[in-house]
Amino acid sequence: MSQAPSSAAPSAAQEWRMNWLLVLSAMAGVSLGTVPSATLGLFMAPLQAEFGWSRTEISSGLTLFAIVSLPLVPFAGAMVDKFGARRVALLGIGLSGLVFSSFSLLGAMLFQWFAIWFAYTIVSLMTRTLVFSSAISRAFLTGRGFAIAVLLIGTAIAQSLAPVLSHWLIESYGWRTAYVCLGLGWGGFAFVLLLAFFHEPGRRRDSAGVVPDSSAAAAPGGLTAKQAFRNPAMLRIAIAAFLQGTMAVGVMVHLVPLLTLTGLTRAEAAGTAAILGIFSVVGKLVTGTLVDRFSGGFVPAITFSGPALGYLILWQGSDTPWLIPVGVAVLGYCSGACFQLTTYLTTRYAGLANFGAIFGIVSSLLAVTAGLGPLIAGAIFDLTGSYEYLLMAGIPAGLLAGIAVFGLGPYPDFTTADDSD
Repeated sequence: MSQAPSSAAPSAAQEWRMNWLLVLSAMAGVSLGTVPSATLGLFMAPLQAEFGWSRTEISSGLTLFAIVSLPLVPFAGAMVDKFGARRVALLGIGLSGLVFSSFSLLGAMLFQWFAIWFAYTIVSLMTRTLVFSSAISRAFLTGRGFAIAVLLIGTAIAQSLAPVLSHWLIESYGWRTAYVCLGLGWGGFAFVLLLAFFHEPGRRRDSAGVVPDSSAAAAPGGLTAKQAFRNPAMLRIAIAAFLQGTMAVGVMVHLVPLLTLTGLTRAEAAGTAAILGIFSVVGKLVTGTLVDRFSGGFVPAITFSGPALGYLILWQGSDTPWLIPVGVAVLGYCSGACFQLTTYLTTRYAGLANFGAIFGIVSSLLAVTAGLGPLIAGAIFDLTGSYEYLLMAGIPAGLLAGIAVFGLGPYPDFTTADDSD
């Protein structure tokens, strides 16, 4: 079903002229949050060599991240609704860069690894995608799907560049210096851009701080959190996001070690892993354009089920070298688009009135996948010596995710209808 914007809405071109710097700065902020998971695979071998930790133990840092995040992410969303995205983002990015760099101080005690992950989890709550997508969704109506897609290119940039950069830093200067450069360098760059350009539309600043004004953008319609999670469409989106996220994060974190088992060197594996980020950009942009034009579940269904093909290629293609980058490209395209779709579909099917709180709950679910996926992948490798069963499990998981979001229906119009159930 075609979705046409309201005649009163600004054109997509007008929205971009007014808000492109906002999107640029938000991209930088989003990218920092992806660096830890995108680079963990590169740090596994050096950490194993120095401290003797298993891959399951190393991956358990992300599991702790998930456990701690689960009850707390909704509070981060509530902070955005109350204080505004700018204040939350600046504090979160500054602290996250500092804490991530402190991994350089690790000693042989595994407790220190978990302690730093715990601290990073707390401060990174303020850098979640919901912080930045809240501002983007207020700024864009006609071109919201494409704008969120461009925002999330920040994650693809990290997925593409962070493994290559980490490999170079580790090989040239050691893993400790690599952590410092990633935390302070990447984090510092994002902080400067946010300080200069990240101002949330629909809010004004006065001596009392950031408060909502009376514009339409500041008081959008939508469901309450309670209504959203009784809503069939939102429940189906959550199921699909969980299935896709668990597999995608597990494979992404272990992608470099997985690729080395196909016969690639670490340098070749890091370069091939960069394809994931490149095609993630393509997936976000193409899918963002499509969902701005078409409501319903066909685009989400195809996108959420697509990773099944990527897992099948990687599982069966180890004896055919040219198939390996093809499989990585398919996973990059679909996994990037799926995360974008989860954000976008939440804004459409739940509205923006309580987006911070609602997407905070969705983000808690995604935090579970961020910890569960790498732990499962690490355990499978430690038990079997390969990732074959991980790739096999991804095939039915992808198909079920696609079925969950098939035929969601037209987007609700919260500007003209009563939002109550």
